[in-house]
Amino acid sequence: MSIFRYQQIKSLNKQNFSGEEEDGVENRKYKMFSDYALCTHVSFVFSILALSLSLIVTQNVIMIIVSVIVLIITFFLGNYMSHFAQLVYPERTVTPSTSKPDAESVLDVADDGEKYVILDGLFKSQSLLNFSLFFAIAFSVTYSITTNDSEIFSIILMAIVLLVVNVKYQLVVRNK
Repeated sequence: MSIFRYQQIKSLNKQNFSGEEEDGVENRKYKMFSDYALCTHVSFVFSILALSLSLIVTQNVIMIIVSVIVLIITFFLGNYMSHFAQLVYPERTVTPSTSKPDAESVLDVADDGEKYVILDGLFKSQSLLNFSLFFAIAFSVTYSITTNDSEIFSIILMAIVLLVVNVKYQLVVRNK
């Protein structure tokens, strides 16, 4: 689906639009880029899950090889996102072609409305991550108690991730 979105945006860029039609096309390109990003991220997570389950449960060599190939493809699609953003917004230069975009360079080219959307998305994502990890830890503790199947490693790992994410957030906010 990500490749399909890329082709659609390339096709739209080759056409000329004006007025309200141009605004509508820009909105469509933005949504297609967002769909590309969403599909790429979801595919990457499912690829990691498929590889993990293949290694742990089935240990089927063909399944492992397919999972690794899909993981590599989705990794490259994710890394291609900054180039894709340049296709969606050709009038903006996010970063030099030799480096990956960082938060500062993305915010430099964003207008106030886009900065608000980015901030809102990041805040909601960080809140959801905190809630999700807390729930996952509670669920793992409950699972460990009820099944006598220890999930201590997973619980510790989730707690470390929760700690690192929140410490990083607080340090960034404090040091600005």
